[in-house]
Amino acid sequence: PAPAWHRADGAAAVRHLLATGVRPDAVFCFNDTLALGALRALHEAGLRVPEDVAVAGFDDIEDGRFSVPTLTTIAPDKERIGRLAVEMLAARVDGDRETPPRDLTAPYRLTPRESTHPA
Repeated sequence: PAPAWHRADGAAAVRHLLATGVRPDAVFCFNDTLALGALRALHEAGLRVPEDVAVAGFDDIEDGRFSVPTLTTIAPDKERIGRLAVEMLAARVDGDRETPPRDLTAPYRLTPRESTHPA
């Protein structure tokens, strides 16, 4: 596990994993920034992405479209998430403090790119 959500943390987590002797088929990172660090650490270890290890992240940040290889990601509907957050905050500001906790979902899509598909 990575202690924070930065490139260096993703790289350190993958280095640690590889140091244990584990050779994963795939790495799924909590966010794209961690995945970019993971790509770097796998490259430094001489492993090919995606031929040796597939890598995917979550966020669909712009940097993932320009990495080598480009990063497969889960693209959440950020607009919908923002609307839900504002609606919930507005309800709290208006005095609705008795609403019980609830599960909310927002759409997402898988965006396959080179980090999981050999060229």
